[in-house]
Amino acid sequence: MLIARGTFTPGQGHEMRGGFTIKNQEGRFLMETTEDFYFDGSPDPGFALNIGIPQSASDPELRQRMAATRFLNLPGQVVEVRGRHAGEIPPTLDLVAFDMLVLWCFGFPFILGFGVIERV
Repeated sequence: MLIARGTFTPGQGHEMRGGFTIKNQEGRFLMETTEDFYFDGSPDPGFALNIGIPQSASDPELRQRMAATRFLNLPGQVVEVRGRHAGEIPPTLDLVAFDMLVLWCFGFPFILGFGVIERV
C-alpha cells in the first residue's frame, strides 16, 4: 500500500531528477525511486532519512543522522544512476519521525539531493 511519495531536489553542484515512493508491504517499509530517476553520480551515494531540509554537510548532527539512518546504497565510482532502485527502510527506524529522504555522499560528506516525504 502506498503511504508516501516525493520529488527530488538536487544538492548544490549535482544533477538529480525524478521522485520516490514509500510503500507498506506486510509491515515492511519499502522506498523505490521512480522510473525517471536520474542522478549524475558520486563516490559513495546512499539514501538516509532526516528531519527538515538538510542545510550544511558540515553539521555534525546531520552527519550522525545520515550514518544512523542509512538504508540504500546506489552505485558508486561517480557513474550516472538511472531508473528504479529499491530498498527496505529498517524496522528500527520510526518512519513517522522523519519528513525528508536524503541522498548523501558517505565517502565525502555531502548533500547530493533530497525530497520531502509527502504522506498520502
